[in-house]
Amino acid sequence: MLVGVQAQKKVTYGKSTFTLYKPLPDLAPTPVCGFAPDVPGYTLKSKNYGPGTYYCYAPGNVPKTSYRCILTEIRDWVGYRPDVVKELAAKKGLVQMDEKAIKKMFKNTRLPNGGLMYKLTETSWIWFYIQELQNCGPIAWGSHEEYVLGVSFIERVPQQTEVVLDRLYRFWNDGVKFSDYASVNQSNFKTKPSAPTDQNPNNFAIGDVLNPKKGFYRLSFEGGKPTYVWHSYEKVVAENLQKPDFDANGAVGYNDLLTAFDYEMNAVKAGQNVYFSYSVNSRFLRDIEPGRTWQKEMALRKESDAKMKVELQKINKANGAALEKMYKEIFK
Repeated sequence: MLVGVQAQKKVTYGKSTFTLYKPLPDLAPTPVCGFAPDVPGYTLKSKNYGPGTYYCYAPGNVPKTSYRCILTEIRDWVGYRPDVVKELAAKKGLVQMDEKAIKKMFKNTRLPNGGLMYKLTETSWIWFYIQELQNCGPIAWGSHEEYVLGVSFIERVPQQTEVVLDRLYRFWNDGVKFSDYASVNQSNFKTKPSAPTDQNPNNFAIGDVLNPKKGFYRLSFEGGKPTYVWHSYEKVVAENLQKPDFDANGAVGYNDLLTAFDYEMNAVKAGQNVYFSYSVNSRFLRDIEPGRTWQKEMALRKESDAKMKVELQKINKANGAALEKMYKEIFK
C-alpha cells in the first residue's frame, strides 16, 4: 500500500550516529479528495510564463513519486487558470461558496475568509488561491493574468484526541514518504508558553523523530544541570484540545532551492469544530520586482543558503554533546 518510500536519513552528533525519518509502516496516507485535474498544472505550457517572457516564471523541480496522499493530489491544480477550475467544478456538480458562508464557518482563524471555494462533502472543502501575475507578459506590469498559485483541502474532524493525533501523525508520515523533511508543531495560539518542566506543556514540535508511543522530550535545567523531561503526545494534545485556542501547523518539503512547491498543514479550532487544512503553494509562479531576473534571484538564494548551512554547522557542533544525549534518550 505504501510505495515510493524515501531513504532513511542519518545524522551524527558527538560519537554517535542516529537514523532518522523512520516511516510508520502501519499508517496509510492521508486520503485524497477525488477532485483533481487529469493533467498536473505544473506541466502545462503557457505563453505567459517561462523562457521569453519578461520574467522567466518556472515550475521548479517536481521529483516523481508514486506516493499518493492529499498533498500530492491537490498540487496538480497549481498553474491552472481559474476559469478552467470553475468549468471542471461545474462538470462535477460543485457549487461555489459565497464569502459570508466562508467567514461564518471558519470565524477569525488562519483559514480562508473568502475567494474561490467549493464544498466537496458535508465535512470537506477545497479552496483555490488566485493571484494576478502582472509581469507574465513582454512588458513589466503589463499583464493581469490570473492563475492558481496555491490550493487547500480543508476537513472538519471530531474534537477527539485520537482523531487529531492521527491527522498529525499522517501528515508527518506523508512528508517522510515522499519528501526530504517533515515537521509538526502544536502550540495553543494565545496561551502563555509553559516552562519545560510543566506537567503538560501547551506546545511541542515533531521534527526529525515521530514516535507516537514514546512521546517527546523537553530540555529542562531543573537543579542546575540539563535533563530531558518526557511528555506523552496523547496527554498533551488531550489537554490542549480543550482550550479554545488550540492550534497546530506543519511543513513538508525538499532540501532544494529550486523545489516547485511548499507543502503545509494547519489545524485550528473554530468554536467547537476542529479543521485541518492541507495546502500546496507554488514557489515560482509569482511576480518579481521589476529589473530583477530569476538568475539574479537564484544567485542571492544560493548565497544565503550557503551562509545558513555554515552557521547551522557551527551551532550543531557547539551543541553536539547535548544533541547526542537527547537522541540517545529518544532511541532507548
